[in-house]
Amino acid sequence: MASSYRLLYVAEALAPFTEQSPLATLTRSLPEQVQEAGDFEVRIMMPCYGDINERKHSLHEVIRLSDTDVPMGANTESVSVKVASVPDVQLQVYFMDHEGYFGRSGRATDGDGSAFDDNADRALFFNRSVLETLRELRWGPDLIHGFGWISGLLPTLLSTTYADDDLLGATKSVFTPGGQAPATTLEASFADTMNLPIDGNAGATLSEVGRTHADATILPPNGTSASGAQAEDVSRFQADPQPRTEQTVALYDQMLGEVPA
Repeated sequence: MASSYRLLYVAEALAPFTEQSPLATLTRSLPEQVQEAGDFEVRIMMPCYGDINERKHSLHEVIRLSDTDVPMGANTESVSVKVASVPDVQLQVYFMDHEGYFGRSGRATDGDGSAFDDNADRALFFNRSVLETLRELRWGPDLIHGFGWISGLLPTLLSTTYADDDLLGATKSVFTPGGQAPATTLEASFADTMNLPIDGNAGATLSEVGRTHADATILPPNGTSASGAQAEDVSRFQADPQPRTEQTVALYDQMLGEVPA
């Protein structure tokens, strides 16, 4: 059956490329399960962290996506893209590669457990890299599901900066907080410098901004949400794979019901 919907997962962590964690395991299993159960064409994007073993996992650079421009306020950075496949599964993973932002040990904190000072910059660069890479690919997802703090700015970028984009303007967003969530807040000065509309959310964490602007939020199966107690209108993933898959596909189908196939 031809896939009706394009679905992009944006991951903070993903097994087996990053160390094992509940979020890495979830973002490894869920895309496969959803692709098998629903009518979706699935791809995954994540940062190319410095501790990923590129030889072991057969990452290779996508030449046509090399040096894609990424706006960062008044400046422009560039991102390179590498690709690999999830072992034993027909799922492509695109790795956003930038030595300055991701070529270090640790995803959110240094060896002493302190959050990196530039986490807000790293998140913004990564999220804009994802969207600019999609434009270069000419692959417009019907829905983007972001996992973890580093994907927290995708919903606001989709609803503001890219709202009138021919490829991405109609894309829906889902956000799942969790993982290594640093206490990094978005200050008004940072938002102004980076031309980032955050609609009065200055002082909020990256995960809080993601929850505020996403079309839907679904929490990890276990643990507490990044902002404390669970809101009444926010759901949580089922712990068991089968009901979790059915729950997720039902959510996606409900959100995409008015999206043309």
